[in-house]
Amino acid sequence: MGADRALQKPNSGIFERMKQKIKYLIGACSIAMLALTAIQAYFIYNTYVLKEKEAESAVRAELIQMEGDLKINFLRKDWMAQFEALVKTNQQAAINAFLANGSQTISRQVTAYINNNPVLRKYHTAYRVTILTASLVNRQAGFEKHIHNLPWFGNASFPGEQVILHDLSNDNSSGNDYIRSFTIRSGFSISKGRNSILAEMTGLLLFSVILLGLVMLLFYFSIRGLITQRKLTDLQTDFINNITHEFNTPLATLAVAIRTLRDQEKGNAIIKSTISIMERQHLRLKKLISQVMTHTANAQQLLLKKEKIAADSFLLHILYDFEAANPGAELKSKIENASIELTIDSFYLTSAVTNILENAVKYGGTRINVTTKVTGDFYQVIIQDNGIGIPMEEQGKIFTKFYRVEKGDVHNTKGLGLGLYFSRQIMIAHGGQIRVDSPAGQGCSFTLFLPVA
Repeated sequence: MGADRALQKPNSGIFERMKQKIKYLIGACSIAMLALTAIQAYFIYNTYVLKEKEAESAVRAELIQMEGDLKINFLRKDWMAQFEALVKTNQQAAINAFLANGSQTISRQVTAYINNNPVLRKYHTAYRVTILTASLVNRQAGFEKHIHNLPWFGNASFPGEQVILHDLSNDNSSGNDYIRSFTIRSGFSISKGRNSILAEMTGLLLFSVILLGLVMLLFYFSIRGLITQRKLTDLQTDFINNITHEFNTPLATLAVAIRTLRDQEKGNAIIKSTISIMERQHLRLKKLISQVMTHTANAQQLLLKKEKIAADSFLLHILYDFEAANPGAELKSKIENASIELTIDSFYLTSAVTNILENAVKYGGTRINVTTKVTGDFYQVIIQDNGIGIPMEEQGKIFTKFYRVEKGDVHNTKGLGLGLYFSRQIMIAHGGQIRVDSPAGQGCSFTLFLPVA
């Protein structure tokens, strides 16, 4: 009967749902990996930008120091004096050559300074001074000259975007007849020095790549382990289903043979005793096979036939039957909330409660207390015993299929390790849960939570 009721859907449907869950898990892991990669890239980029700003600040400070050492203001005045002298003499060829060449002498000084400065050299600093505007006008003398955006001196042209260091302006105009103005802009670029910034970040980049690789490996091995475990579970389930069904054929044949022998038995005491032994062992084997077939079902496979039942009468019938079958156990009960009705499958829930009561006796319990109470939307059935208890490290495993608490390689009690697993699946199928509490040396306390109808 139990075996017929246990399976709600074919195993293929369960496996398909599990495969779908694995696909969802792989998709979620992939999205998580992409998000983690994006976050990592964002932080690395921000670190790079911060280091670039720090490099620009350090280069700016060194260049300002250099301009002070090279006396840029004095150089500007000297250049303007030379330019004015050439304009006054109206030597056009000399003026063009003067403007075209800039100041090679100062450029060589700047190049030498930058090459000898560790900060400027490290970031491959490109420095240049440009004459934004230079005007020299003397209407009385009859000469006038204007210059715009003329490179003056520096160590290199800008390979990338220019960072403005500062602008310097000077205006010595006097009236409308004489105009003498000079505005220069100094700027720099460290575009070629970005490799130095990346070199500083080598440790961070390497650590990020290794960390990301480890996370990817963990995801990979976790998913692979899950898939492997799922396959093993499928194989185990198929094996159990196949082997138990295959056993039923010889069991049925054996039952017919036993009945035939019983009919042919002519009062021989030895034959009668042998047939009795065969009958008992046949029933025991049939019960074990039925237990395996029924108790390996999970919550999704259970087909519940629910009905409204008074909680107190339901529990009292179970306790009465248990007490009759276990006269050596002292059973006490305190059933409260007599008006509570539960919408349950009485067949399966009886199995769940009985499994826990039988476990209490099996593991040394001589006194069992059963109490009930209502907390929120749940009706609680609390079963306490004075048995040997369950070690703390084992309490999270006892609801696992085929798991049994043992010492070394010795099982002190018989069983298949399916009772508590099946009880938990029944509670889940009812929308409830089961919990265990086992203080050291003080027995066990199982609490069943059932939704109130």
